[in-house]
Amino acid sequence: MRTASDNRRGMTVFELALALLLFGILSAFVMQVMNSVINLWQSGERRGQGDLVFAAAVERFRGDLNALHTGNRGWLILDEWEARGATEGVASWYLPRIRFLADGASLPDVDPSRREPVEVMWTVVPEDPTSRFGRLVRFTNIEDPQRTLRDSGTINEMIRNGEGLTVMDGVLWTEFLATDTDGQLSRTLRIDSEMPYDFPSQIDLTIEMVSGNARKQPANLDNPVEIEPEIVRLRGIAPIRVPEYALLGNEWVRVDGTFPNLRFSARGARASLPAPQQARTPVYLPSRYQSTNRVAVDGRRLR
Repeated sequence: MRTASDNRRGMTVFELALALLLFGILSAFVMQVMNSVINLWQSGERRGQGDLVFAAAVERFRGDLNALHTGNRGWLILDEWEARGATEGVASWYLPRIRFLADGASLPDVDPSRREPVEVMWTVVPEDPTSRFGRLVRFTNIEDPQRTLRDSGTINEMIRNGEGLTVMDGVLWTEFLATDTDGQLSRTLRIDSEMPYDFPSQIDLTIEMVSGNARKQPANLDNPVEIEPEIVRLRGIAPIRVPEYALLGNEWVRVDGTFPNLRFSARGARASLPAPQQARTPVYLPSRYQSTNRVAVDGRRLR
């Protein structure tokens, strides 16, 4: 015969089981929230570190532009160089660079005597022979007709010898954009010393980079994709914001949508070649940084 105490013990066991079930559900929810918060914190930390690195790079770049030699001997060249030739399924890789003559008196780190003109070059150098990652590097050279940054042979030698100062790494895309005194934009420009023309009034610098866990553990394709534009699903940590372009293997694509479901279009953008991509292909979603940098005396050549 069951007594009242037996009934109370039965209810207690039932309540305990229910409590354990609710605790398990609550724990799973809390862990999910914590993981989301940690991912957001890591993304914010990456962005914050990127902001600081880019700010330091811009400060140095502006210092060099402020030292631009604006006299009759001054020159400036904005162009590209072929960092890697085309191979099967991969287009040639061209990287931007800007070169100019600067006043050594404003660059004591290069010319302690502060008397010699200094050649300055900013460009991107590949990190290794296979990846599309590069380093933003600053090269300097005291003016010397026998060894000048206007000569491709000298530049290639300095790159091979690792003579430049690495300012940023993890760089996927870089652009120097010049604005002349009439407001015209140009990605290529050549102003030689014998030319009476003014220099650009400003140089815009745009960098897209990936660092930290976003580089070590990039998002991956969940399934293969063909060349045609299509909606894809990615696996990995969501970025703070979805960029305009993503690097899919060695191919640049335009992206839109909400992570993890994105639409790839403009296949083969940025002078890359479109190609079918297999599942688990890494997809790098870079952070974009931009700055507008005034040129010394607004680019006016002093005569």
